Amino acid sequence: MLGSLKTTSFKETYALSKPWPKWLRFLFLGLLVWIEERWITIHVEETVDEAIKEVEPHLPPSGVPDPIYSETGGGFYDEMRLTAPWKAREGTSDSPQV
Repeated sequence: MLGSLKTTSFKETYALSKPWPKWLRFLFLGLLVWIEERWITIHVEETVDEAIKEVEPHLPPSGVPDPIYSETGGGFYDEMRLTAPWKAREGTSDSPQV
């Protein structure tokens, strides 16, 4: 089923085709519906992107904090470890951290 026009400007443009044959008006309507959908999509994406750029500087920082890097051992058996910050705040234990 062919979609319908949503904006007034596209409806007015379609109304200009009244003297045309029905088959040509049908093709013209399909073209207008396709162009209108693309135009609306692009317009909405640009508006949302601009709104995000305006709001982003006022938001608190979010995300996962950086891991804590540590090295232990000596010589050939050096061990490098990345630990989650909340795990590093806990006390040391004899069992390996998972």
